[in-house]
Amino acid sequence: MKKYPLILSVVFLFIFSFTFKAQVNNLVVNGSFENTTHPPCGSGEYKRANGISSSNNTSVDLYSVQSNSNDYSVPDNYMGSQLSQGGSNYAGIVAFYADEAGVFKTVPGYQQYSEYIQLELSTPLTAGTPYQINFNVSLAEKSAYAVSGLGVYLSSEKVDIDNNSFLNVTPHLIACEIVTQTSWETVSGTYVAKGGEKYLTLGCFNLCMDTIKVIPAFTNNSRKAYYYIDEISVLSEDKPKEDLTSVLYGNCFRLQELNFEPDQSSILPESYTQLKELAHFLRTYPFLVVYIDGYTDDINTGMEISTEQLSEERSLEVKKYLTAYGVRGDQLKTRGFGSTNTLDQYSVNSLKNERVEITVCVTE
Repeated sequence: MKKYPLILSVVFLFIFSFTFKAQVNNLVVNGSFENTTHPPCGSGEYKRANGISSSNNTSVDLYSVQSNSNDYSVPDNYMGSQLSQGGSNYAGIVAFYADEAGVFKTVPGYQQYSEYIQLELSTPLTAGTPYQINFNVSLAEKSAYAVSGLGVYLSSEKVDIDNNSFLNVTPHLIACEIVTQTSWETVSGTYVAKGGEKYLTLGCFNLCMDTIKVIPAFTNNSRKAYYYIDEISVLSEDKPKEDLTSVLYGNCFRLQELNFEPDQSSILPESYTQLKELAHFLRTYPFLVVYIDGYTDDINTGMEISTEQLSEERSLEVKKYLTAYGVRGDQLKTRGFGSTNTLDQYSVNSLKNERVEITVCVTE
């Protein structure tokens, strides 16, 4: 099973967990889909659950014990069989739709089609406060695929995209393992708020997605990676700083929007926003000490320096930028690993391998 590194969109981490967290003081409005106007009786009836919307104009499904349709009932429905995690209802999303013709189909797939559930929080998040985010997920038995990349994006404004494809945003919480279990599993993690976040969008983020086929050849191919979703929660943790450190300690995060001049250590301007946010996070939590680890691809033709030296210089440039924005130098340790530890095992020259990772290593 392929695993992805944890991804830093500024101030979050995730833990893939199998233990459900209590819903006490849940800030998510109707995160269990129990509050409905009417039971579902057809496809895409998520709007019957109060406060639920779609972030990209897609047809999220709602399932209920009270449904008068066999296709959208609980536990048995058109995509499989699953009991609700804690009540009578749950939702279902197409996380991935393969662009292929199924055995009994002659038309192509939907070209990057993916569904997202959007829920409102009862109050905006408070800047600098850690929150526990949880959601339960189960792969439907009639799925043809399973994916990684299921996660959560938090925003101050409602996300409303009208193109029914993958959202072009960096998530704040991600399941980096491929979710293949047809029993309920919990994705859980700590998010340190930037402040003002009021909406939670849940779905699959192809930035972190990998896929595997889970049905045998020459069987009825739904082309879908379809997941049941239930019990979504955001809980204020009220952790003292030392407890937050223990949560973060040892985890590795990859800066997604950090780009350099080709074969140079100069940081491109489009990377400044992410680095400023990282600087803000490290100033907020000055007890954290991190490694800044640089990696390059394996191309070295015509370069006067080695890949190891280039990766070290890039790490130093990141440190220089962060200290210019008020981060203490003794919070930052730099390392260069050259072209070792490739992310793309099929191509040593892939741009995926040119990256900078942040690892929380020690505390004061």
